[in-house]
Amino acid sequence: MIDYDKPILNKNGEPLKIIEAAAHHCIRCIKKATALKKIGYEIHGIGDKAVYGQELYDTYSVWKNERQFKNIIALHIAQRADIISWDNEPDHPVTWIRDVIKEMNSQYHVKLVADLHDLDSVRRKENVIPKTERFMFNHADAFIYCSLPIQKMTNDLHVVNKPNIVLYSYCNDGIVEYDDSQIKNRKNMIYEGGINCPDDRTMNTVFPYRDLFPILQQLINQGNEVHAFPGNGDAYVKGQHTGVVLYPPTEYDKMMQKLIEFKWGILIFNNKNNTEPQVKYTLTNKAHEYLQAGLPSITCWCEESEKWIKKHGIGLVFSSIEEIGDCSSLEDKYIELMSNIYTKRKELVMENFIWRVENMYAGLLGVDTKGIPDKISNLSKLEYDE
Repeated sequence: MIDYDKPILNKNGEPLKIIEAAAHHCIRCIKKATALKKIGYEIHGIGDKAVYGQELYDTYSVWKNERQFKNIIALHIAQRADIISWDNEPDHPVTWIRDVIKEMNSQYHVKLVADLHDLDSVRRKENVIPKTERFMFNHADAFIYCSLPIQKMTNDLHVVNKPNIVLYSYCNDGIVEYDDSQIKNRKNMIYEGGINCPDDRTMNTVFPYRDLFPILQQLINQGNEVHAFPGNGDAYVKGQHTGVVLYPPTEYDKMMQKLIEFKWGILIFNNKNNTEPQVKYTLTNKAHEYLQAGLPSITCWCEESEKWIKKHGIGLVFSSIEEIGDCSSLEDKYIELMSNIYTKRKELVMENFIWRVENMYAGLLGVDTKGIPDKISNLSKLEYDE
């Protein structure tokens, strides 16, 4: 076993060379890559567009079609890549990567991992497996899930017998800091993430849990001032008449710096009847972002996130929007929540749990795994019920 703070070495005695490929790198990809880069790994990015965080990669390549994608993968394999990680949807590029690995006869020294943030089989309540998703599970060597329930239900559905782990979408250590003396000046509620445009029937049918303007307006009617960072520009433009104070899509680090001005983070989805598996079983990015910005979460209708918020005492869980009322009435709970957040935001960071990914990579490649300090091991046992 090797030291916790040193990178795992491949069979040539060099730090693993990791390729993070995606259609477009979401913030979870950047969080994981940042933690790996800090340890000393060589990390290369591949995406279909330039994105926030691309500067952290040793190289970043942009692809626009299957031919370009496969050529980039082939180039990295020729330059002795160890791990190729495909991050999130769509599923079919996993098949492209496997095609190249086979063509180059590289299956013995290059391993393919699928990091599954979202799955169509989870969204589809009828448990129908899409063809491309089935191929992805056939072709990948290992899987990373974003929550324990999704790991279990997906492993059962696909009868997975390959290595797989859960890694939550933690923020990176130090992504944002705030002055404790300024907490007293905080006010109002903030939501950040995807929001459907008002009256967009198509999106409200496909992604009903993101039909959030009615919920945000109800919070306003209950006496709250509500702000939001929509992840999509159309909601910012078309939602100006809703009474929600809206900010245009903003780069991640700048958004995080703005979050520290607010008092409460809104962790709510339109899922009153608990029928939407996408938010019922997933632990969201925003739960971690509110924690790092020092915002207690106001949580409702997102079961797995509710469990995590309760476990760590970093927010309040409600059974209805009406029960939330006017947040000025929650002042007596704020000091205790902020005390818990003070500790938890230092513990629950990607850097403390990235060893889970490293050791899975080591197992796939047949090289030495890492030693884990007791403190971090105990944290992991608490987090993942191990």
